[in-house]
Amino acid sequence: MATASGGKVTALAADFVQRVAAGFHTAITGKAPDWFGPSDPTPAVAPEGTAGRQFDYGTGINMNNTPRQGELFGFNVMRTLADSSDLLRVIIERRKDQIVRMDWTIKVRDKAGTVGDESATPDPRCDQVAEFLRFPDLEHDWATWLRMLLEDLLVIDAPTVYPRKTKGGDLYSLEPVDGATIKRVLDVYGRTPINGETAYQQILKGMPAVDYAHNELFYLPRNPRTHKVYGYSPVEQIVNIITLALNRQTYQTAYYTDGSTPDLIFQVPDAWTVEQTKQFTDWWNDLLSGNLTERRKTRFVPNGVKPVDTKEKALTDQADEWIARVACFAFGISPHGFVKEVNRATAETAQQASQSEGLAPLMMWVKSMMDRIISAYFGSDLEFIWQSDEMVAPKDQAEIDSKYVTAKILTADEVRAKRFGLGALPKEMSPDPPADPEQPDPPEANPAKEKVAKAKKPVSLINRDRAIVTETVTAIQAELVSFFAVESELLASDVIAALEAEALGKATDNNGIIGKILNTLSFGRWQTLVDGFKARLQVVALDGVNEAFFQVGIDPENMEDALSLANQKAIDYANERAAELVGMRWQNGELVENPSPLYSITESTRDMLRSKVTQAMEEGWSNDTLANEIKADYAFSAERADSIARTETAIADVEGNVAAYEESELVESKQWLTAPGCCPKCAALSGVIVPLNEYFVVGSFRKNAPLHPHCRCDILPVLKD
Repeated sequence: MATASGGKVTALAADFVQRVAAGFHTAITGKAPDWFGPSDPTPAVAPEGTAGRQFDYGTGINMNNTPRQGELFGFNVMRTLADSSDLLRVIIERRKDQIVRMDWTIKVRDKAGTVGDESATPDPRCDQVAEFLRFPDLEHDWATWLRMLLEDLLVIDAPTVYPRKTKGGDLYSLEPVDGATIKRVLDVYGRTPINGETAYQQILKGMPAVDYAHNELFYLPRNPRTHKVYGYSPVEQIVNIITLALNRQTYQTAYYTDGSTPDLIFQVPDAWTVEQTKQFTDWWNDLLSGNLTERRKTRFVPNGVKPVDTKEKALTDQADEWIARVACFAFGISPHGFVKEVNRATAETAQQASQSEGLAPLMMWVKSMMDRIISAYFGSDLEFIWQSDEMVAPKDQAEIDSKYVTAKILTADEVRAKRFGLGALPKEMSPDPPADPEQPDPPEANPAKEKVAKAKKPVSLINRDRAIVTETVTAIQAELVSFFAVESELLASDVIAALEAEALGKATDNNGIIGKILNTLSFGRWQTLVDGFKARLQVVALDGVNEAFFQVGIDPENMEDALSLANQKAIDYANERAAELVGMRWQNGELVENPSPLYSITESTRDMLRSKVTQAMEEGWSNDTLANEIKADYAFSAERADSIARTETAIADVEGNVAAYEESELVESKQWLTAPGCCPKCAALSGVIVPLNEYFVVGSFRKNAPLHPHCRCDILPVLKD
C-alpha cells in the first residue's frame, strides 16, 4: 500500500505481537509459553529461605500492649455484655452448674493391645492427683476453681492457668489467671514460640509486666482460628443478639420508670367543676398516702367515677423468644425455661438433646486441659476421666457393655468397676467363681432328692441388705437429695411466677386456676435423673437375676442363653422404669411424655405442690412464705429421697428375680412372702400364689412386691414338680 510520500507500508502479520511477547517470555524464563496458558506465577519477593506463616499477621503485632488490639470487640466489651444481660448470665451460670456437678476420676491410661490385670495394685499416683485436685489452687475447691475457668472460657475464650512451683521445682498449685490480661506473642511464623522464648506477656496497668515461656503458662482457648490471634467465645458469636436484648431490656425497664402518664386515671362525673375534682383528688391522696392499713380497707366513691388503664399489660413478644432461642443455642442450653412450649414432652425432649449436645464439647475441653496438666506434672500415663459420661446414651452403653461381657472381651467385674465404681461380685454370686485346687470335688448330687426337697421346703427370703443393693440405695438417695435442694428453689420460683401472672388472691374459687397452673408446670429438669436411675436400677436388676438363679440351684454360667435373656429383661425394665419415674417413656430411642405413668415421682410432686399452694391461697401467705414452705416440704426432703431409693431398688431386685425365674424352666409360679409386721394389705396377700406372668392383686394394686413404700415383703419361686 502506497503512502502520501510515495513510500510503501507493509501490514504486520497477524501473530506479530504474540510472537514478540513469546520472545520476551522465552528470553526471561527460558521456555516457550503454553497457548493461552495460566502463565507463570509472580516471582516471590521475600528473601530466599523465608518460611511460610500461619497467617498474615500485622507488622509489629508484638509491639501492641493491649490484648485483642485491632479486634472488633475487646475483652471488656464481652464481659460487660455477659454481666449486663440477665438472660446471658443465667445461661452461663446454668452451663457451669451442669459441668461442675459431674463426677470424675483419675486412672492409668489404657494401652492399646493390653488386658487389665485384676490383681494389679492400684496406682497410688491416681489418688495423689485426685487429692491435689480437690483444692487445685489451695484456696478454692474443684467446683469453684473450674467455674472460674469456665467463666473465661464461655465469655472471652481465654482460660488461663498458672502452675506455681515450689523452690525445688515441684508443682505447688494451679492458679487461675485473668485471661484478659494475657497477650499472645508470635514468632516470625505466626505461631506461639515453644523453644523457651517469651510466648505470653501479662499486661498490667497497660504495660508488659511478666514474660512467660510456653511451658510456664497454660493458655487454653477452646475455639482458636488460623487467621486470628485470640479465641472466639460464644458471647462474641452473638454480640449483636445480646446488644438487641439489652436494648429491649432497657426499653422494658424504662416502661416502668420513665414517663409522665400514671398507671391508672379515674374519670369523674361531667358535672364536677375543676375545683371539685381537685378537692376530691387531694382528699383521696391524703387518705391513702403512706398508710398501708387504710389502703386495704373498702372505699366508696361517687357514682360515675370510672378507672382507665393507660398502660398495656404485655411487654413481651416473639422477638424475646427468638433472642432467647439464639442465645441458648449458642451455649447448647435448652430454651424451654424462656419460651412457650406446646407441651411438656416437647420441652423435656429438647432439654435432653441440648444438654447432651452442649455438654459433650465442654467435657472434652475440660478433659483435654486436665490431661495436659497431669501429663506435665504427674505422669503422661495418667488421664482425667469423666465418670458420668453423657456423650453415649446409657441405654446404648448398657448394650455395649453386655456385648463385651458376652464376647468375653471384658468381665462383669471390669464393667462394674469402670461404669459404676463397684467392687467385684462375691464368690458365691460371681458367674465364674475361681476354682480352689485345695478343695475336693463335691459329692455327686441326687437330682430327684434335691427336687423334692426344694419343692417342699420354702426358699429363704432374699437378703436385700447385700452390698450392691445398699450401695445403690445410698447412691440414689444422695443424687436425689442434691437434686431436690436445687429443684425446690426453681419450682418455688416457677409456681410464684405463675401465680402472679394469674393475679390470684385469697379466695375459695381458685382451685381450678391452681390446677391449671400446676398442670402446666414443666418438670423438664427432672429428666436429668433418668440416666442415673437407669444405670443404678440396671445394676440391682442384673444382680437380682444372678441371685435368683443361685436361689433355685442353677449356675448361670451353665445356662448362657437363659442368663442372656433374663439379663435383657432386667435391663429393659430398668430403662423403662427410669423414664416412667419422671413421667416419660421411650419411643424410637427418644424420651417422650408418658400419658399414664405409674407411680411417677413428678406427678406425686405435682400433687404435693397442689396441696401447698391451695393452703397458701386459703391462708393468704406471702410469696416468701410460700417459697419457704415449698422448699421445706416433704416432697423435697431427704426422707422422701430415701423412701424412693429403697422402694425402687427393691422393685428392681424383684423384677430381676422374676426375669430369672421365667428363663430358668424350673419355676412354675410365684408366692407372696409377707414381712413380719407389715401392713394389712400385705398380710392379706400372705401365701398367695399366682402365675409368673401375672401380678398379685389387692384392692387397686396390681404388682409384684414390694407393694408400697417401706414395704419389706418379697416373692418366692414355686418350683415345678
